Amino acid sequence: MDTVALERLLADAFARVDPGIVVRVVEVGPRPGRFVARIQSASVEVAWLSRGWPREVRELLDRPDRPDLVVAPALSPGARGLLGDAGLSWVDGTGATRIALPGLYVRVEAERVARPAAKAGWTAGILAVCEGLLVGTGGTVDELVAATGLAPSTVGGALRFLQDEHLLEAAAARGRNARRTVVDVSELLDAYATTAAHLRGDASVRVGVLWRDPAQGARELGARLAANGLAWSTTGALAADVLAPHLSEVAPLEIYLDVKSLPELRQVAREASLSEAAGGRLLLRPFPTPARDALSTTVAGQRVATWPRVFSDLRMIGVRGEDAAEHLREQMGAVA
Repeated sequence: MDTVALERLLADAFARVDPGIVVRVVEVGPRPGRFVARIQSASVEVAWLSRGWPREVRELLDRPDRPDLVVAPALSPGARGLLGDAGLSWVDGTGATRIALPGLYVRVEAERVARPAAKAGWTAGILAVCEGLLVGTGGTVDELVAATGLAPSTVGGALRFLQDEHLLEAAAARGRNARRTVVDVSELLDAYATTAAHLRGDASVRVGVLWRDPAQGARELGARLAANGLAWSTTGALAADVLAPHLSEVAPLEIYLDVKSLPELRQVAREASLSEAAGGRLLLRPFPTPARDALSTTVAGQRVATWPRVFSDLRMIGVRGEDAAEHLREQMGAVA
């Protein structure tokens, strides 16, 4: 984040409340991600968070030099809660704002007005390659083609893109057997999860189930689906419960299916004797990448999506989902 972009974000946020509020970012602060801004007549130290997730906020709160104002592209519900508990003001790129500074109080905590667009260049194929890398697949075209089932051209283009984004590095060798390695697993996971949330389609069917034991229910449903030749994988809370059990129950329950359209998804639900219900506990979705279930694994009799995908999907559920996602991240050793 440079001073011009930060000044524009802050000015836009305050203009929604009072166009007369003057905002200037006057200098870069003493550490990376810190700036000094002048809002009306007050000098304000600003901290920029690249993701706006609870983990970043906790790291910020652990430091003795807390800022006056926190800014991020989109602060998650958990991050907002932590900042509010700490009494810190914040602004994000969705239009949500909570400011309590000397001589100035602004609070606009409605649902997000807009979600910042995903960074240009990312595709579902690139996400599949990220998942392969994060679960330990080797960094050559041949290895990733074998693991994901994607075309060599798709994998090669994804590796070049991720290298250009400084998420991968490579030796001097070129070609299909040129090996890329992950620069920082935590950074790759963050970039992946942020984009996966934007690129996941809206197609879904919510159905009612009376599962006393969700894991057993998922296994039984999966067996019926597999018997009909349909690939499936759990994600979200269902998958996290076998990958890294967490104390807090998280809903909804989610399953990916190898279908290509919403009508096909509804047909599969009917054939499995599942009735659509607005308040149903189970959410059925098409697989979100062209790798489909190629990277899924079987754990405790349950087909489970890759843990990076489970991490991303958990984060979209809300505060408890974010907590479960961070627990999963720690269990998988993807902590910076």
